[in-house]
Amino acid sequence: MRSTSGFASRSGRRGTRERDNSSRLALLLGAAILCATAVAASFPCPAAGRTRSYTAHRKALARELGPLVDEIEFVGNRTFDSSELFRYMKTAESGFLSPARYSRAVLDDDLENLERFYMTRGFLEADAALEDVAVSPDSTEIDILVSVYEGPRWMVGEITYDGNVALPDEKLAEVTTLEEGGPLLSNELAPDRRSILEAYARESYLDARVAQTTGRDPERRTVSVRYDITERERAVIESVSVVGDEKTREYVIRREFEFSVGDHFDPEAIGETQAEIYRTGLFHSVWIEPAREDTGRPRKELLVRVGERPSGHYEFELGYAALDGPEAGASIINRNVQGQAIELSGEGSYSTYKRYVRGSVGDPYFTGRPVTGKLGLSYEWKDEESFTSESSSARFTLSKRFGRAVTVEGGYEFARTVVLEATERSVEEGTNYTSKVSGAVSYDTRDDILNPRRGMLARVASDLASSQLGGTNDFVRYELEWRGYRRVLPGTIACLAARTGWVNPHGDGADVPVNERYFAGGDGSVRGFERNSLSPLDADGDPKGGRALVELRGELRFPVRKELRGVAFVDSGDAFDDFEAVRSAGLEAGAGAGLRLGTPVGVLRFDVAWPVTEAGPAKYYFGVGQAF
Repeated sequence: MRSTSGFASRSGRRGTRERDNSSRLALLLGAAILCATAVAASFPCPAAGRTRSYTAHRKALARELGPLVDEIEFVGNRTFDSSELFRYMKTAESGFLSPARYSRAVLDDDLENLERFYMTRGFLEADAALEDVAVSPDSTEIDILVSVYEGPRWMVGEITYDGNVALPDEKLAEVTTLEEGGPLLSNELAPDRRSILEAYARESYLDARVAQTTGRDPERRTVSVRYDITERERAVIESVSVVGDEKTREYVIRREFEFSVGDHFDPEAIGETQAEIYRTGLFHSVWIEPAREDTGRPRKELLVRVGERPSGHYEFELGYAALDGPEAGASIINRNVQGQAIELSGEGSYSTYKRYVRGSVGDPYFTGRPVTGKLGLSYEWKDEESFTSESSSARFTLSKRFGRAVTVEGGYEFARTVVLEATERSVEEGTNYTSKVSGAVSYDTRDDILNPRRGMLARVASDLASSQLGGTNDFVRYELEWRGYRRVLPGTIACLAARTGWVNPHGDGADVPVNERYFAGGDGSVRGFERNSLSPLDADGDPKGGRALVELRGELRFPVRKELRGVAFVDSGDAFDDFEAVRSAGLEAGAGAGLRLGTPVGVLRFDVAWPVTEAGPAKYYFGVGQAF
């Protein structure tokens, strides 16, 4: 057992902290002992006659359920221990909270299951029998003795292949499980035959036939396996037909093909094509297969069957935060304009402190190749703690996906920002222009972007703003973001998120404009604090925005009832003048709980949070969608 002092020394804490931890541990142990004593005191001994004993409890259960199984013992099992055999039995030993009723019919089925298990492991003569059943004097408990006769273990004899020309014996042996001289695993015979058929399919022999026969040698106790193979000709794609594309134009589907007419049928290329068509987001089902009437013919017609998703989607959002007030928003998107996979979207939001309107248009084959081009326009008005501003911008990006998870993007943005009113000396009124180029790489394996349950997102991004590009601001920004989702218990999802960013002025720019600085706090950041309240302070003690940001967030999402889920969370973070200040200042933290309700329009979210690192009232948040 690890000692308390040893644990403290490995933690690297000082002596005072060690004594504090030891004292806390001693108090916890003392409390546990007191609780155990109190619980024991509430169950007096049988002689007192005030509570029913464990034995009496078992007798009552036996009268209700019949005799209970107290113990099961195996004899004769040499190859597999009792814990392995228990996995193939429904009859179990009774526990304090799990009484197990004795049933002879169930036990007979268990004995047959044990024999089948032994036979699949090569013990073809195995036998499992009920050796003895001992009943307690009061007929409430039963002990079971099971006798196992394993017998000799049969081995695999010679494995032969006949008729194979395209694939040599060595190649076929690599894809099968059974080995000459190894134990006979009869449950692997059928999978081995399928593996050979799949190996031929990968080489375009779709109509190959494999017959499997076995022969026993009782003297040597071996089983030989023979495969008679009819290869036939390699399948060639003669034509391709697309079915189910009621709105989407056929060329949109065909440009995702990883094969061409005249190619040999390649299951790997077929699978990649199916995945690429799925990734367009236009279809809920994609199935690619040869036409049935071509079975047995070397030249195949491929049928590509698709089921289209609704291309239009719209959302309405209502939210509320205790200090920020109500918020309303709407968005509309069409991912398949005129059936050409062109995406057109627009969204807007109105609240007391923030209003914006955004629109964009995107083409997944902007250059005639699978490169997505997207043009976006936006207008935003913000009323922050220390300034009021409005900005308008235009942004163009190109992105390319590599494989299923990696996306690389680059772009250019020009933005005009007007600080209408500044209430603090650290903020300068006036107009500034930001002309910047940007780049980012992301790795995304989330199963659902809006409501992920597993997977992760990692993203690295950088911006370069320069007066030489036509702006008035000169700075470089770097950002790192990571989110991870994993099931820890049935229905329970652990979610973690980390984000950091820093922006530095360069060139003629003496500082970073306030609209490009970092603020933390509020919904979407550190819950439990006022919106944008976490920031370096100016001479008057008001937030002025920082050039560095650190945020760490964690949630545990668990089921409550049907579509209702609960959430417990901890958020931490802050904005700083620079990263040197992170070490000395530390992070602010908030914690709380919430509810999530799944609806046809999305996940409705309600959270309540309190600041942990300082005193303060609870903050309430209501919105649509997960927090991250």
